Amino acid sequence: MKIIVVGGGKVGAALCRSLVAENHDVILIEQNESVLNRVTKRYDIMGIVGNGANFKILEQADVRHCDIFIAMTEQDEVNMISAVLAKKMGAKETIVRARNPEYSNSYFKEKNILGFSLIVNPELLAARYIANIIEFPNALSVEHFSNGRVSLMAFKVKQNSNLCQMTLSQFRKKFGNVLICAIERDNQLFIPDGEITILQNDTIYVTGNRVEVILFHNFVRPKVIKSLMLIGAGKIAYYLLNILKNSKIKLKVIEINPKHAEWFSQEFPHLHIVQGDGTAKDILLEESTQHYDAVATLTGVDEENIISSMFLESMGVQKNITKVNRTSLLEIINSQEFSSIVTPKRIAVDTIMHFVRGRVNAQYSDLQAMHHLANGQLETLQFQIKEENKMTGRPLSSLKLKKGVLIAAIIRNGKPIFPTGEDHIQMGDQIIVTTLIQNITQIYDLLER
Repeated sequence: MKIIVVGGGKVGAALCRSLVAENHDVILIEQNESVLNRVTKRYDIMGIVGNGANFKILEQADVRHCDIFIAMTEQDEVNMISAVLAKKMGAKETIVRARNPEYSNSYFKEKNILGFSLIVNPELLAARYIANIIEFPNALSVEHFSNGRVSLMAFKVKQNSNLCQMTLSQFRKKFGNVLICAIERDNQLFIPDGEITILQNDTIYVTGNRVEVILFHNFVRPKVIKSLMLIGAGKIAYYLLNILKNSKIKLKVIEINPKHAEWFSQEFPHLHIVQGDGTAKDILLEESTQHYDAVATLTGVDEENIISSMFLESMGVQKNITKVNRTSLLEIINSQEFSSIVTPKRIAVDTIMHFVRGRVNAQYSDLQAMHHLANGQLETLQFQIKEENKMTGRPLSSLKLKKGVLIAAIIRNGKPIFPTGEDHIQMGDQIIVTTLIQNITQIYDLLER
């Protein structure tokens, strides 16, 4: 597909990378020439220096033959103007990034008066992700598939856990329709077989229907978050507080910028807002941070978030939620030291790629959805079985799947099946697959040739 991306910042560059990996024809429009050169050289794509809201620039990019136009600059208004213009000039689909809370109203969302195909707000998406983590505090991460019918969560196996020394076959007997689809051990990720034994310090990725995964979550440790501290009063904190405003969770915010702290005090008059440096040891101790059930470190500086979370963990805070946008940092830190890492950039890119795949799917593919897990090492994919093929009507045990591929669930007539080797796929099913293989777009890519 021909895709035009406006803006080569963090999200724009990460998006170009994902689009190129799936063989799309990408053109990047970026005002900063050095940024443009860096991204275009890295991903071998065409680039145009200029303003994405400029008619002549869009003409130069041949926007009238564009399948999807994606505006990802730092300025919401530029994104909106460029997308409206692109649509008028012939772009089939338009996606805009809109981060300002003022634009998160019904006219822009439900009514969508400007006619965008998709509005992406990375901070709002990150806030929803954190809200999921708070709902399931024992999990490192939480994802939902098939309209919430299937959940996938990651758990760290703690010392003295009842899961230690349990084989996967024993696990399946005990927990029924909860399936371990991946294990991370000593920084190595693998798809396990039935005889693998669960060990202390393993990170296990489990899937199942929502109710049974919740029961498993509570079995791991019946922990509930009753108090939450937010460090950094930015956009994520704003959206998160709005999501949690009707909950019974005790909330506190620490913000270093006096103007931001004052604005939050006005927006949330019943909330305790502390003006101070939430990354400073004396402030954290003064505000009794160690006594909170959970702390979300959401400042604009990744390194500060990481260091603060490490300190809070050493103080005994059980649930640390750490915002890290630079994915390169995740490669050099031991993420097991943190309870949960949130990457708004990645969440935003996955949301856009989900949309793009949907449009590709309408043409020739059968891939419907995708989520990245384990710092991008594990992909969870959702396929639609549109017709009888060489994967249907046969026991799963007879399918020669590639190494690093697991069929985690089958959705049939709206109900999830968590299969054994005896189950089979039928036409009309949706299947959910976990895989270590990157950039799979076709169902036959799952099979050995």
